[in-house]
Amino acid sequence: MLAEVMSRALAVFLAALATPALAAAPRPIQLAFPRFTVPSHSDREVCTFVRLKRREAIELAGSAVVNLGGRQDFTSHHFILWAYTGKDVDSFARNKVVDSKACLDFGPADRNSRSLIRIAQAARTLEILPAGLAARIETADSSHGKVIGFILNSHWINSSDRPQHASVKVKLIPARPHTVKRHLLQIFEATANAMLDTPPGEVSKAATWAWGPGQVDFGGAVFVGAVQPKGVACVTSVTAHMHKRGKHFEVELVDADGHASPFFSTDAYSDPGQRQLDPPQLIRPGEKLRYTCTHDNGVTTTQKLGCEEEAGVAPGHSLLYSFLHGTALQSAPKDCHADADCTPTDPAFPTRHFSGRCVPAHLVFGFTSNDDMCILPGTYYDAVPNAAPGHECDLGPLPVIN
Repeated sequence: MLAEVMSRALAVFLAALATPALAAAPRPIQLAFPRFTVPSHSDREVCTFVRLKRREAIELAGSAVVNLGGRQDFTSHHFILWAYTGKDVDSFARNKVVDSKACLDFGPADRNSRSLIRIAQAARTLEILPAGLAARIETADSSHGKVIGFILNSHWINSSDRPQHASVKVKLIPARPHTVKRHLLQIFEATANAMLDTPPGEVSKAATWAWGPGQVDFGGAVFVGAVQPKGVACVTSVTAHMHKRGKHFEVELVDADGHASPFFSTDAYSDPGQRQLDPPQLIRPGEKLRYTCTHDNGVTTTQKLGCEEEAGVAPGHSLLYSFLHGTALQSAPKDCHADADCTPTDPAFPTRHFSGRCVPAHLVFGFTSNDDMCILPGTYYDAVPNAAPGHECDLGPLPVIN
């Protein structure tokens, strides 16, 4: 009897030696966007760069974002966090607040060398990834050794009569060692922006596109480096991104036969919410998430105004029209409130000439809050290959990769 007890105790002891102990969770990483001012009755979009000395990649299990300073007439339009993945990290100005639309003219010219980490619009958001998932952030080489570089983008809208102040605090939650089985990937499907075109005094659903395995990819790589999946995908979350004239955002799950069913919708551009999926939604080749935006240009909203360029023609073109005519990213009309804003020339628009009249304009894609957008953000991971039907998103059998 004693020999049997000793034998079992030895077996338990040897098993414990063979199984790695659950390591303590690494400390959270704190980032901050410096406090900045937004003038009255305006919006301001700013960027800053933060770099951390790191010898190895970071694997994130979650994050928390707090937009500080908000009130009823002063709201965050968005906060976006990217990790820089290029080879020119030393070109960034560190710890400086720079005005920039979507950070497109911020930092070195390799705009596609950015990995989307987090989008947040609400005052406080917390995201914890399902067990076994993590978002991996690679290191970059700098003149001072290996670092991880973060691009922080904050956009606020101030409709009050006085200047307001804002800042953002971010907490990144690293994954425990020996727990990660799959890396989370980003959905940032922006192609519908190209179709966005609502004439003055109308409501339209012109902006629509789809995300899914094998879908034609136009928007993601151009804007933030997120692309369409190549194979079976497991979707873990979706949300919406529009500006102030966005009235409705709808996502449908479309099967291989073309049948559509409701998947997510929201009427709130400023706080659209998020659908988190546990278990994830499996998306196979031939299936897709189709998203559509409804925009209102002056029916129940204030009408978009712009500087006239051709007599009698409402200014503004869809991004698709601009691409076809070789004027990409010049689709949005010049903003105005009165004729005095529409001088014949403007250094900010060197290739355009204005008639001097401020007139009702087309609502199209643009980077200011007075233009609009239609974007499907979300997250997914690659499905388990050769898994039994119904278990394609089951991470249990997979080995850990960290």
